[in-house]
Amino acid sequence: MSLRRLFSTVRYYRLGQIFYRLIGRAKALRKHQTIRNLCARSPLEVRAGLPMIADPVADGPRLIVDGNAFVLRLLNSEYSSEGVIDWMAIEKQIPTRLGRFHLHYHEYFLPKSREDVLPASASLIWNCIAQWIDTFSGSSGHVSLDAWHPYVISRRIPVWVKLFSLCPPPGDLARLILTSLTAQARFLRRNLEFDLGGNHLMQNLRGLAVAGAFFYGSEAEEWLATVVRRLEQQCREQILEHGEHFERSPMYHVDVLLAMADIRDALAAARKTYPTFLDQYIEKMATFLGKILHPDGQIPLFGDSTLDLTPQPRQVFTRLQMGFPSLCPPQPQSYAVGDYWIYREQENFLIFDGGPVGPDYLPAHAHADLLTVEASWAGTRLFVDGGVYDYEDSPERAYCRSTAAHNTAEINGQNQCDVWSRFRMGRRGWPGKLQTGLTGRFHWARCTHNAYRHLNVPSVGRWIVCTEGGPWCIVDSCKGSPSVTMASRLRLAPGWIPSHETPNRLTLERGSVRLLVENILGCGPIKCDIGNYYPEFQKAVQIPVLYYETTNRGSCQLAWLVSGEPFGPFVFKPLSREGALAGNSVSKS
Repeated sequence: MSLRRLFSTVRYYRLGQIFYRLIGRAKALRKHQTIRNLCARSPLEVRAGLPMIADPVADGPRLIVDGNAFVLRLLNSEYSSEGVIDWMAIEKQIPTRLGRFHLHYHEYFLPKSREDVLPASASLIWNCIAQWIDTFSGSSGHVSLDAWHPYVISRRIPVWVKLFSLCPPPGDLARLILTSLTAQARFLRRNLEFDLGGNHLMQNLRGLAVAGAFFYGSEAEEWLATVVRRLEQQCREQILEHGEHFERSPMYHVDVLLAMADIRDALAAARKTYPTFLDQYIEKMATFLGKILHPDGQIPLFGDSTLDLTPQPRQVFTRLQMGFPSLCPPQPQSYAVGDYWIYREQENFLIFDGGPVGPDYLPAHAHADLLTVEASWAGTRLFVDGGVYDYEDSPERAYCRSTAAHNTAEINGQNQCDVWSRFRMGRRGWPGKLQTGLTGRFHWARCTHNAYRHLNVPSVGRWIVCTEGGPWCIVDSCKGSPSVTMASRLRLAPGWIPSHETPNRLTLERGSVRLLVENILGCGPIKCDIGNYYPEFQKAVQIPVLYYETTNRGSCQLAWLVSGEPFGPFVFKPLSREGALAGNSVSKS
């Protein structure tokens, strides 16, 4: 690692992040003894059950019970055990930290929806949890730091509280569970993740709020006071004006939205009232979510998103007691929501990301994907981002965060931003203002970014025009003095079959649906490569990737035309004549 890369990474950190990270390192030296001491203390008394929280949960993690055998499905891998779950053996088998986190969330013990049932009998689940306590809480001499990570505790506390509220364990087992729950809440209160912030800290507040509402006494009240004291500031920081979570990952947006719903319900149960701003933020976040969904009702895979680790959006709206939005309007419509531009025409959909990759001081889930797009056609996904394979320092992780794994322009084969390690980002760029408008039947958006200024390319732009009842046009351009090579990619969703009609024209087929994709500037032939797509964690799917490039001095332009049958004529106007349209920009909503 070069000093330049390190400086470009650390320069954006906040002083508070560095301070709390140093504090965390000091606490880690005595963490094992702290956990043992907390587990030896008496539990708090129960105030009230909270059956409404932790509903729904993701479909991915599952517990399967077959006679005397247990199978845990975590991140598309299965781990089996006979009799009571052998927690230690399974933890040792899981190769990734995220997998071990999911092992210790215990969310697979919950029903998948309000209408579902527990995956096993309540007594069996409580016996498994009792064994977990014995294994990882120090009584056996072993303390798992993954099991006692603050984020993991934040996810596990609501699970245990919900289970306790639905089907409380008997006698001595109940006291064992409550002793561990109290210890976990006390540990969480001492180890809130101020060093990271973001979705981690919001989950911390969720776990603390649930514990504070579940238990009775002055200590529980102090937990609730901490949540209320921190919550408004975190909402102001993390929830953007248009309702998007500031890490700009739809998956984590859903996680934070559900966390805030649990915080609201926990505070209401404990105090009968809660801060009114919570309803406002929850409504804004839900409205934003509804605006960005594909026609299949699922999220785009921007910024470390997958389809298996958060509840289905329809379940989210049910949990919030809100109606699910209409995703297939009878008339064409386009709109800007924050830094995104969306075009909808019946079951056709395109979303254009004209925003930054994420917060400068928290780029953990950011990719080198400025000005990327996703799209659906006839209700089926058409252009897809790479998704995410894992959170390890691996070739797959590097690929998922690279520019090549997204539907955007790349200069000289380099990433737009210097993404490295698992969650680091050094050199980076920023977008200009997203401009959008409607001219006759033409819905359009344009934006630029400066991420390649280190290559003496000060500006890279993208211009998208969607014609009502007609084709879509995506134009990439760059300006700079040196000779540069600009490439543009369109990554096809699984199931689409491309075939060349000419070097510059392909047909795409999926069942009865047929599309034309054309290079309308004739800069070079369209190549069809094979790339990887990760719609779920640790699940790789090979997909076709359409690709073409041009090399020029001073400026480059590439243009894609996408149209359905019948293929009608299309006249492309040179970029030099864009000014009349560009002047009709509209404000973001």
